[in-house]
Amino acid sequence: MYRRGMVLAVSMLTALLLALPMAARTPKNSKSIVTDMNLLNLSSLGGTSLKAGSYKVRVDDSKVTVEQNGKMVAQAPVQWKDSPNKASYSSFVTDGRGVTEIHFSGKTQYVEITE
Repeated sequence: MYRRGMVLAVSMLTALLLALPMAARTPKNSKSIVTDMNLLNLSSLGGTSLKAGSYKVRVDDSKVTVEQNGKMVAQAPVQWKDSPNKASYSSFVTDGRGVTEIHFSGKTQYVEITE
């Protein structure tokens, strides 16, 4: 009985160790962030006007997608940049025309909107 349990435990551990690298497999340089953020003032992104409110922001290697209530409301191309310091909180950076950058809490990298 003891030997049977030990064989089962070793088999399960082996299967887990083989499956772990497959589950963690992502391209080395792939960047992807999903976070909830608040926009405090009327702005625009990718030619789309965004009202003040809560949004889900999804950023990958080349684009940002902004969603509200489960629907995509704006999208724009991005370029990743490095900052010397970690951001204290996630934020949209705007100028008079719209969103120019998006910073992410605890990250030294941010995205610049390249539209």
